[in-house]
Amino acid sequence: MSLTRRDFFKAGGLTALAVGMAAAGGREALARPARPRPAIRWRGSAAAVQMDPALHLLRRASFGPTRAELARVRRMGVDAWLDEQLDPDAIDDSALEDRIARRYDTLTMNPLELQALDDFARIRRDLGGATMERAVYSRRQLFQVMVDYWSNHFSVYWGDGPVRIMKTVEDREVMRAYALAPFRDILGADAHSPAMLLYLDNARSSAEAPNENYAREIMELHTLGVDGGYTETDVKELARILTGWTVDRRTGRFLFARNRHDWEAKTFLNQDFPAGRGEEEGEEALDMLASHESTSRYVAHRLCIRFVADEPPEDVVSAAAQTFRDTDGDIRAVLRTIFTHEDFLASAGRKLRRPLDLIAAAVRTLEIPNARGVTLTRALALMDQPLFGWPTPDGYPDDAASWLNTNALLARWNIGLALAEGRAPGVQIPWDRFKTELGGGATAEETLDFFIDLVLHHSIDAEDRAQLLAYLTHDGQGFDIDDPDHARRVPELVALLLDSPYFQWR
Repeated sequence: MSLTRRDFFKAGGLTALAVGMAAAGGREALARPARPRPAIRWRGSAAAVQMDPALHLLRRASFGPTRAELARVRRMGVDAWLDEQLDPDAIDDSALEDRIARRYDTLTMNPLELQALDDFARIRRDLGGATMERAVYSRRQLFQVMVDYWSNHFSVYWGDGPVRIMKTVEDREVMRAYALAPFRDILGADAHSPAMLLYLDNARSSAEAPNENYAREIMELHTLGVDGGYTETDVKELARILTGWTVDRRTGRFLFARNRHDWEAKTFLNQDFPAGRGEEEGEEALDMLASHESTSRYVAHRLCIRFVADEPPEDVVSAAAQTFRDTDGDIRAVLRTIFTHEDFLASAGRKLRRPLDLIAAAVRTLEIPNARGVTLTRALALMDQPLFGWPTPDGYPDDAASWLNTNALLARWNIGLALAEGRAPGVQIPWDRFKTELGGGATAEETLDFFIDLVLHHSIDAEDRAQLLAYLTHDGQGFDIDDPDHARRVPELVALLLDSPYFQWR
């Protein structure tokens, strides 16, 4: 193999994917066309972490390991770490939350204050920036992962009219308030969310003109699943039950409008609802949906897709569904069942990192201090996953096939190289600190092994390592970390590691 600098640059001309990108500073730097990769044919994969339960757990139950967190989990044990993460209120995250409060002052505003502000760009910037900084820096990692999970499970499109304002409130009062709560609690909170009621048109549903959008999606996407045993009649009857569940225009809050409700008798999922009942029949319908056997199966399957595999083994799905039923939808218990199941440990390397997971993991593993969340949201837009930007209520797909087209791969390469080369404003790798850790006169092999451990946290296939070493040394011509020309290859080495299957898969 002969890898020269010319080999790295010679193909040229690749174009970045730039979907939904705001015309803000940093776009050009992030979207600069990627230089071609060296001709490295990777032999290994992320499945190499299979024998390390601590690393595997951090790759799935957090937004990615850091050296310090991995060492801590290995000391305390995976069970103790899981116990800690399942009790996020006991974890002091005040330093991060104080910083976010200073940076993003719209996060605590109520609907009327947000509406009066009349600055959607600022509202969106604040929520997006805070979301990314929490994903990267929060000590409550599993909590943040679950906030992202439920935001996708109960997906609303950020750009849909008044949802642009209400999403900030929903994020604060639904997703973050109930991220690890029993399923019935988050289902009920979401059913009262103005963002959801507006997005799926229930806010304008009435006895005279019941709207079926929310009734259909709450069964198909939120609870029972498309094959969960409901009928078209059930959709119509649930829509009638939920008439009057709307939004008070004076406050921007949930309102049960008695004059819009259908007070006649109904039959839903083979259960009679007598005439003359109001909001309480909606609550009863939510109780039925949350406790339905199909819901236990559907929610368990969705969680296993997220945390185990695109097509999770039946054993872990069944175990998680049984726990859901036995505990009345205790999500903490369901997660514990998944993370301690043998199928979970055997699943290393079977989940592709979606763009949000990839960006957060890269910033975490590279130990980038105080990254600008707004820059990270721009990177997500370039990779076709703008926050809360999926236009249909089924949420972003969570399977590898949906994220492995040519444009998406080019975008991943662009972002990896932009991070490594310091072209992402406000997101700078601490190269000086790493060089100090390496010590003066570090050899090519020492440098290579340092960055393999920093980025991947585990060893790699011997042939893959040999290819990277050949690249770092100009195919054996030498390496001097203090030589500026040689040192320029180090960021490119880091980009290669970020773009490798070892990092892209988890």
